[in-house]
Amino acid sequence: MIIDPSVARNMSNLEQMYVDNNYFHFQHFDSKQGKRLASVAYLSVIVNQQTLNKQFVRKINEDIQAQENPTAETILGSIRSLGIDTEINVMDMAAEMISDAGIVIFIEGLTVCYGIGIPGYETRAVDQPTTEINVRGPREGFTEDLKVNMGLVYRRMKTTKLKSKIFVLGRESQTKVMIVYLDDQVDASVLREVEERIESVKLNIVVDSAQIEEWIQDSPYSPFPQIMNTERPDRVVTALNLGKVIIFTDGSPNALIAPSTFTDFLHPSEDLYEKFYFANFLRLLRMLTLLISLCGPSLYIALTTFHLEMIPTPLMLTFLSTKAGIPFPTFLEALIMEVAFEILREASIRLPRTVGQSVSIVGALIIGEAAVQSGIISRPMVIVVAMTGIASFTIPSFNTAITLRLLRFPLIFIAAWTGVLGLALGMFAIVLHLCSLRSFGKLYLPMFNSHRWKDVTEHYVLLPIKHRRQSKNDTSYASMEGQVREHEDH
Repeated sequence: MIIDPSVARNMSNLEQMYVDNNYFHFQHFDSKQGKRLASVAYLSVIVNQQTLNKQFVRKINEDIQAQENPTAETILGSIRSLGIDTEINVMDMAAEMISDAGIVIFIEGLTVCYGIGIPGYETRAVDQPTTEINVRGPREGFTEDLKVNMGLVYRRMKTTKLKSKIFVLGRESQTKVMIVYLDDQVDASVLREVEERIESVKLNIVVDSAQIEEWIQDSPYSPFPQIMNTERPDRVVTALNLGKVIIFTDGSPNALIAPSTFTDFLHPSEDLYEKFYFANFLRLLRMLTLLISLCGPSLYIALTTFHLEMIPTPLMLTFLSTKAGIPFPTFLEALIMEVAFEILREASIRLPRTVGQSVSIVGALIIGEAAVQSGIISRPMVIVVAMTGIASFTIPSFNTAITLRLLRFPLIFIAAWTGVLGLALGMFAIVLHLCSLRSFGKLYLPMFNSHRWKDVTEHYVLLPIKHRRQSKNDTSYASMEGQVREHEDH
C-alpha cells in the first residue's frame, strides 16, 4: 500500500492497521483557514512525548502560523530543519517506523511521508556484568539497548576501521541485529558466512541472542556451545582485535562472538589483567577442575566397583568400612547425590539471591549429613559429589558448565557398567566429538587448527604481554619489534 496524497486517507489506513490499540495517536496541523496541512502519527507508550511536543509539534505550528498561506513546502522546510529526512513511500514501512519508537509525518499532497525515531521507553543503566564477575578489570557491562552497547565499544576502540551492518529479524518482532567487525582484521570468509546465516534466520519473534545462537551454530544437536556469549565490552574489543565477528541483538545484553574455540569458554577476560604466571596457574587449575567436574563421580564408581586393586590398601579399607551397612550400590549412591545436588542448585538460582545462597549451603549440609547419619549414603560419596559440584563452579562459561553437568550422567552409567575401560572410551568419544565440531568453518578444538605450535599453545598458555599476539595479523609484539629493529639496521 503506497502513501496516498490525502492525509485523511492515510490516517484512516493507519487506524485500520492499529485497530483496538489505545496507544495509537495522531496530531493534526491546520492553517488559519482550517485547511489540513499535515498530520503526525505515533504510539504514545514508546515515544518521548515531551520531545515530540516541545521540539517537533511546536516548531511546525510556529512555522505554519508565521505565514498567511502555508503550503506543503512550509511543512517540508520545518521538518528538514528538525533533522527529519527519512523518506517513506510505503504504508508498511511507515507502520514499522511507528512501531520502532518513531513518529511519521504525512503532508497533504505528497505521496511520501517522513519519519524519525524518538524513543521514550525506559532502559537499564550500565552496570556490572552479572554472569562474568572479575576481581580486576573494567566493571561495565552491556545493557538491552543496542545504541548504548555500541557506544561502550566505540569508547574503547576509536578507529574508522570498526564497521557494522544491521539486519532486521523476526516477522512480528522486527528485532534489529547488528554485526560488528574490524575491517582490516576480519576473515572475509567468516564474515560472509555470518551474514548468510543471519539472513537465513526465519523466526516469528526474536527476543534474545540465544535464539540466534541456536539457529546459526554449526552443530545445533551438540551439547557444547559453539558461539561465545559475553556481557563485557572489554572482551568484545579483544575479540574484534583478533579478527572475530560480534553479533549484537537489540533487547539482549549478551553479545555473540564468532567464531569461537573450546578454550575461549575456559578463559575469562580477567586472565589478561593478571601477571602471566598467575593466569597460567589458574588456567591449569581450570583444566584440572574440568576433568574433575566431568568424570569425578564416574572414576570413583569405576575404581570402587571394578578396580579395587588400583586403590592403595589403607584407602581401600577406609572405603570398604564406610560402605558397610549402605543398602545401595555405589552407582545408585552417586545418582541420588548428583540429582539432589542439581535440585539444590536449580532451587538456589530460582529463589531470591539472599534466600537462594542460604538454601544451597544449608540444604547441602543438612541433606548430606542426614543421608550419612541415616546410612543411605557413604561419606566418601558425599565428598566426591561435593568436590565435583565445586569444581564445576570454576568454569567461567555457564553454558560449558551446564554441558559438563549433563555429560557427567552418561559417564556415570558407563563407568557403572564397564569400569575404567568404558570411562576411557567415553572420554575418547567426547574428544572425538570436539575434534569434529566447527565454528563457522573453523576447527573448534585449538589443538588441530594450525600447523604452527606457537599458534596452538597460545590458546592454553598466556605469554608475557611483550610476546603476546596483538592482533590477528601479528604473530607477536616481539616479532613486530624485531622487524622494526631490522628495518632500522638496514
